[in-house]
Amino acid sequence: MAGEVGLQSDVLLEGSARPRTLHLKNLRRQWQIITLQVVATVALIGMYLEVVSTYVVGSIDHTILFDTIELLISDQLPLGDWLTGEGRSGLARFFVPMVLGLGLGGAMAFLAFQTPKVQQRIKLGFIVGLIVLLIGRLTLSWFAGMLFSFDLRLPTDSELQTLQWPLLMIMSLLIMFIYLLPVIMGTRGIWGLSRRSIAWAIGFTLLFLGIHAILTFPLIKSQLGSYGGTLAVLESQTSDPTIGLFGLKLVTQEQFNLILIAVLIMVFQEASYGVIRNLEYAFRLPESCKRDPEYVRQMDNVLNTHLRHTFLFLGLTGIATMVALGFHKVLLTIVSDTTGSQWAGQVSESIELTLTYGLVISALLFLSLMAVLRFFIPWQRVIGLIQSRSNPVEIEPATKDFSQL
Repeated sequence: MAGEVGLQSDVLLEGSARPRTLHLKNLRRQWQIITLQVVATVALIGMYLEVVSTYVVGSIDHTILFDTIELLISDQLPLGDWLTGEGRSGLARFFVPMVLGLGLGGAMAFLAFQTPKVQQRIKLGFIVGLIVLLIGRLTLSWFAGMLFSFDLRLPTDSELQTLQWPLLMIMSLLIMFIYLLPVIMGTRGIWGLSRRSIAWAIGFTLLFLGIHAILTFPLIKSQLGSYGGTLAVLESQTSDPTIGLFGLKLVTQEQFNLILIAVLIMVFQEASYGVIRNLEYAFRLPESCKRDPEYVRQMDNVLNTHLRHTFLFLGLTGIATMVALGFHKVLLTIVSDTTGSQWAGQVSESIELTLTYGLVISALLFLSLMAVLRFFIPWQRVIGLIQSRSNPVEIEPATKDFSQL
């Protein structure tokens, strides 16, 4: 996106007044765009911390891997403990690395908006610096030794030892990069307007969750031995719900963590992609349309509606998911309160309702009820009424053609 959409300059009109236009230089500073980018960044950080706290911390986090490597090489890694988070507990291990990941992603986003010549120079400087870091000391000591002794020879063991520090440094940074890949690529995608980077952040997170689910499957986990014992496992038999709405407990803490991860992923995706879609739409408009007040007002309406829908519909999605997972609890509570019989208590103690496929049955019951209610309640008309109430501004004149974003 950054390569396709360049910064456009605005033209001053009479009297040094700068009217609002849809040029990207002005539009990217508009408060709705910045708000969407901030919301996407907060959702990215929340998603990453939630995944880390649920599956990684104390199980397979980078500090455990660094401790294992230090035991194998009998030496300390070049990265300091303040940087890697070693010696800290819980999520504190990821605070400093996450800040570094946000900074690196922001630098990559800033680089994406530079001219190709500047990008090429920075990349060339990075490659040269990496080569100097890797073999600079070895080359200097080796050639200096041959120059003063007038002897053409291979590097000695002491000279080869100079490769240990840069190799360990590069390996440590690569490990940190793998753990921070969603944060780095997500930040680059949000502020660098890159769909590919956003897809990388979401895809890597989903890939990790899928691989983790496969490895924690009882049959596979038993084959991993001591390594499988360190993996955080979500129990197949659910406990009593502790989180709910209006005094009705619907889901457990583990289920709520999964719902929160899913909702944060959707918020991150919807907000970041929304920025790119709207900027692409404005970029492709003819020059006359970019200065047309009607198009400017329409863009404001679209951005404001997008902000409202981001919070409203995704919040309703999370609530509906909680109700779907705990729908059997809702039905049993209603039956127990209305009939007063022991039937609801006996059914609630059924083992099928405490296993994972019992949650699937509850969700299917909820979806079935919603499908039946569709024949009695016109959901589309209700949603249209809500949208018309929340957005009373009409599009005028009717002869203008606004594309659907």
